[in-house]
Amino acid sequence: MIKLIMFDWDDVIILGSKKGYYNCYRETLAELGVVLDEKEMDIRIKRKWGQPFREELRSLLQENLSLLDSACDIFYNKKFHGEAFVKELEEVQGVNDLLVRLNKKYKLAVATGNQREMIVEKMIPRFAIPQVFCQIVNSHDANVPKEKTKPDPYMLNIILKEQGIKNSEALYVGDAENDMQMAINAGVVPVAVLTGHMSQKDAESLHIKHILPDVTKMESIL
Repeated sequence: MIKLIMFDWDDVIILGSKKGYYNCYRETLAELGVVLDEKEMDIRIKRKWGQPFREELRSLLQENLSLLDSACDIFYNKKFHGEAFVKELEEVQGVNDLLVRLNKKYKLAVATGNQREMIVEKMIPRFAIPQVFCQIVNSHDANVPKEKTKPDPYMLNIILKEQGIKNSEALYVGDAENDMQMAINAGVVPVAVLTGHMSQKDAESLHIKHILPDVTKMESIL
């Protein structure tokens, strides 16, 4: 019996995150005078997707690592916490009502590559997301080593341990391949939504049983 539902955040609860991140990386590179074509930028971002932003920037700047500290400063202070990210965001229609309903029956938690500060201080208030999450773990937490981010099961295991839930009693909902691999590695049921990085074909190739057009269809599999 399912007792805990864990969610990725970006492009699962809130849409537009992928485009927002890409804007931030693109504008950071432009400010530093670094030129990458869109195809190569996409390859490098996907290579480190879900890891701390510094690791994404390290991948993007692999020929210019002397610019890494400057890139992090520009990214964090001018782009991600400015308008380049948040201007692309929109709520999944019906997600707030869904979370309220689910919270009556299940524990809800978040395991994400986004920053807790961004989620709690900006995104939750902006979209009036209900305060239903018993725990939010992100790859920027001090207790999450960079080698333990997605697809390592570490973040999910933190939540399972803290909440006293067996892995067989939990689901993880995500939009990317590394989300699905993290769930599989943690022994929890993976649920794919098609509002982010994965297509139906991508999810099927990973042998994911539960594939939903968006998170608001969650109740159909519970």
